Amino acid sequence: MKKRITYEIHGQIERNSYFRIGKALVRVEFTGGAMNSTGVYPAQYVTDNALFQKAIENSDAFRCGEIKRGKVEIVKEAVDAADDASAGSAVSDALSFPEVTNMQHARTVLMGAPYNCSLAMLQNKNAIKAVAAEKGVVFPNWP
Repeated sequence: MKKRITYEIHGQIERNSYFRIGKALVRVEFTGGAMNSTGVYPAQYVTDNALFQKAIENSDAFRCGEIKRGKVEIVKEAVDAADDASAGSAVSDALSFPEVTNMQHARTVLMGAPYNCSLAMLQNKNAIKAVAAEKGVVFPNWP
């Protein structure tokens, strides 16, 4: 079982943070924060990558409380096709958005939860298709 953890930075709308993994330095983008009349919403980063989770939780910013854990979800492992073919088709249907017919709809889907992509990542058709492929999202009615 994998965990999908949402990390939050309160009081900030966006922030790029760098975390050390071994000798490498990894950049993580916290996005989606807002300050408006309804309140203050923290910048967030969602990951199910155990390596990134460990790097964030071992950082000084997490230890001092600057970065906090938000929602923690348990994600079930993918079921083998030989075991249950119907479960595999249900998963593929969940990531297919046949109602999307243009670039703006595709952007809206990718900017919303659970994908939380920033607008800067979705500037043109090729970029949107690349991000969708990376996230496993399919827009069958958008050429």
